[in-house]
Formats: sequence, structure tokens, C-alpha cells
Amino acid sequence: MSRGKKRKRPGWQKRQRRKDEQTEEVRYEDVVVDTAGQFTCSTKIADDFAYQARSRIEDLESDLAFNRVAVEIWKDRPGRAAVLAEALAAFLAERERYYEALVQLRDRFEVLARDESFQHEHLEPVEPFQDLIRRRVFDLR
Repeated sequence: MSRGKKRKRPGWQKRQRRKDEQTEEVRYEDVVVDTAGQFTCSTKIADDFAYQARSRIEDLESDLAFNRVAVEIWKDRPGRAAVLAEALAAFLAERERYYEALVQLRDRFEVLARDESFQHEHLEPVEPFQDLIRRRVFDLR
């Protein structure tokens, strides 16, 4: 025999919301600590930014392929379509410049990450940098 739906105690929503807020705060703090750890080590930050550049380059390669097709489809069209074609071509040119800049920066960061004379220089103490990350990225405190 079923006794019906089990009732929750009063205030359960408030407790759950508080628990969710605490969990979110812990996640932010984990990100702050991890970021400070990465950003205060010369090798880790060089490797991290090389990875970021590689990742953006991969995304951009796909975007460029689609952008080139769009330009090809719209080029040499008369009237208002020509204005669109010009905008698409300008966007493509800007993306290609960005791509080249990212390739150069990726290469620089990869060289720095592998440079034995530059390995593992650490900025300490790390706490002021954690505070800086909290203020600049999360606007906390």
C-alpha cells in the first residue's frame, strides 16, 4: 500500500540553494588556485598559451574554409550582393591575418616552453596573484 508522496521538510529549497552557492564558490576558488599555479610558473604559462593558440588555430582553420566558400559563392555578384561579397572578403582577410598572428605566437610560446634556460621560474608567494585573479577575472573581494 502506497502512503503517497513523501513530504520534504520546510526550508529544503533554501538549504539546497545555499549548498549550490557553496559548490559554485568552491569551483571559483579551484579555478583561481589552478590559474595562479599556471600563471606563476614560466613553463606552465608558456605551454598553456601555446595550447590556447593551437586550439584557436584549429578552430580558425575550419572557419576559414567556410569563409572562403562564402566569398567564392558571393563574389562577382551584381548590386547589393557585391556589398555582401566585399564584407565577406574583408572578414576573410581579417581572419587570415589573425591566423598568421596566432601561428607566430604559438611558435614563440612553444620555443619558450621548451627552453631549458627558462624552465620553471616561479613567482612567489602565489597568494597576491590569486587575489589579482579574483579581482580581475571574477570581480570578487
